[in-house]
Amino acid sequence: MAFDGSSMRRHALAALGLALLLVVAGCSAGTESPGASTSTPTDRAPATPESDSTIRVAGSGSADAEPNQAVVRVAVVAVGTDAATARRRLAENTSRMRTALRGIGVDDGQITTRRYDIYQDRRRPREEGAEPRVQYRASHDFEITVTDPDEVGEVIDTAVRNGATEVDDVSFTLSAERRRTLERRARSAAMADARSKARALATDANLTVTGVQVIRTARSGAPRPADAGAAATATAAPTPAAPSDLESGPVTVTTTVQVVYEAGPRTNATA
Repeated sequence: MAFDGSSMRRHALAALGLALLLVVAGCSAGTESPGASTSTPTDRAPATPESDSTIRVAGSGSADAEPNQAVVRVAVVAVGTDAATARRRLAENTSRMRTALRGIGVDDGQITTRRYDIYQDRRRPREEGAEPRVQYRASHDFEITVTDPDEVGEVIDTAVRNGATEVDDVSFTLSAERRRTLERRARSAAMADARSKARALATDANLTVTGVQVIRTARSGAPRPADAGAAATATAAPTPAAPSDLESGPVTVTTTVQVVYEAGPRTNATA
């Protein structure tokens, strides 16, 4: 078949155009447009972890020990027809009591004043229509710290024989150092109690305790001393009497802690 020059040029141009289209298409397939994006598993937002659980418990603990200190509260009382006389008699009795206590080893620093009072005491007359009897009453209340509980009886007897007219209270307690020791033991017991409760609750909820978030301690309870009620009404005896004999019991210190534990899903590990 014969082709003239014009036809051959048209066929050549058509073939060239087709080749160029194929080349452009191939380039487009291998080049990503500026606005295009692809999604891969690493592009996905990470899964939100499960929120940590917490367990809030309160634990209590106590510790006790024999007392190594006692506190004796006594009062010296005097009366007079006027305030000056009552005050003078009170001062004399107080001085005599302090001197006697010093003689058995009770230093002045162990004796502190709790209350001092002088007032007019108007007593009802015995006969109807008579004027009230007026006298002045002076009192000085003391707190005596005894460093050896075994000496409490001797301290009471000495005070009563030498001016003290009332024994208001006797309590057996702890020195500051021994109380701190008992408070530490009580806190350890309270933490053990809280830990045991938290583990039991975690087991019931199919969780395990993983850590501690918050610990709050409450003020330790005041030591609970044994009281010697028999000495509360001791008075001076006109004749020799048997010495006072007081028995003390253990003193207990209690404390409480509040703990927030962290917990997570139970694993094969033991909680």
